[in-house]
Amino acid sequence: QSTWGFQNLMEIVFEKRIIMIREYRNSKMKMVSNENEETEKLQECNDEMINRTPEPIADREECKKDKYLDSLKKFLFVLGTSAFMFVGARNAVTWHLQSFWGASANFYQQRWIEIYHSSVFDSDEDLIGFQGTVFILTAAFLIVNAFFLIVDFTGKPAVLSRYKIQPNTNTPPPRGKFIKTILIIAFNMFFVSPPVLFIWFKAMKFRGCTFKPEELPSFPWVVGEFVIFSICVEVGFYYVHRSLHHRLVYKYFHKIHHEWTAPIGIISIYSHPIEHIISFMAPMLAGPLVTGSHIATAWLWFMSGIASTTISHCGYHLPFLPSPESHDYHHQKFNQNFGILGVLDRIHGTDTEFRKSVHYQRHVMFLNLIPPREMYPRVIKKC
Repeated sequence: QSTWGFQNLMEIVFEKRIIMIREYRNSKMKMVSNENEETEKLQECNDEMINRTPEPIADREECKKDKYLDSLKKFLFVLGTSAFMFVGARNAVTWHLQSFWGASANFYQQRWIEIYHSSVFDSDEDLIGFQGTVFILTAAFLIVNAFFLIVDFTGKPAVLSRYKIQPNTNTPPPRGKFIKTILIIAFNMFFVSPPVLFIWFKAMKFRGCTFKPEELPSFPWVVGEFVIFSICVEVGFYYVHRSLHHRLVYKYFHKIHHEWTAPIGIISIYSHPIEHIISFMAPMLAGPLVTGSHIATAWLWFMSGIASTTISHCGYHLPFLPSPESHDYHHQKFNQNFGILGVLDRIHGTDTEFRKSVHYQRHVMFLNLIPPREMYPRVIKKC
């Protein structure tokens, strides 16, 4: 019995061992088969992707074409609608402006006749072109700046302090610094500008500049010339101004102008005499020289240009006037906003910091009485 029992026990152990071996083999075979299946599936997926590759590319190309066509349709629709509205608005605006110009043409022509035939000029085109231009530039500069100087030194009307771009600065301006500024401005105005204007006048006569009252240009012609003048100023001023910021020349020429980090109106021509010629005068005089304008058109341009550059330095963002935020920011940061219109600054990327600042939000002409600093307050980031 003991022998029989031992044999049975051995048979049972042997059978179980065989069963375990079979199960192990089966599991290994299943694992291998699963791996093979996964490999086959992966291969099939790869083959399918390879076979399908041309289709997605074609689909993408079709999608791109559809997007382009859709964008083109939208663009043409917007362009057509805009053009239609622009033509309608242009006709209406032009009609009203020409009506105004025509209504004031007699007044304007009468004033020019009085200037042309006055006892001062007596129809002398040399006197009108040279001395008259010197007088117009000087008078325009003094008249426009007189207002801002009164505000800066008296602080009145007090309400204007709310429109100050950099609060509590230069009210009043430091006496010693202001006297130095006045002396340099007077030198530029009375000793540097006249010789340059004399050369410009001779070039204008050679260019075919006209003076007579009966040759006054029409309104559309004046608008067209002002567009050309603006392009000349933007291009000329931007590249000259940016060049003056180069480290090799900055301290010799342009540094004096940046002594005022919070500018006031009168410092618009506070500069080195060389800078005054190439940066302030040359871009402004270039436009009328390019077009060979009537001297009356040139005078209008000079007066508007002087008013514009004074406002850009005045330190006040007043309602209904062009925004001085851009150039004021330039005086604070030195390496931003080298141009006037902002076009070349955007192209060359020299206004990136400015566009991230609150000053950019304020850089519009406000048609209400709310101060820009109150409408767009500076957000102070908490640490």
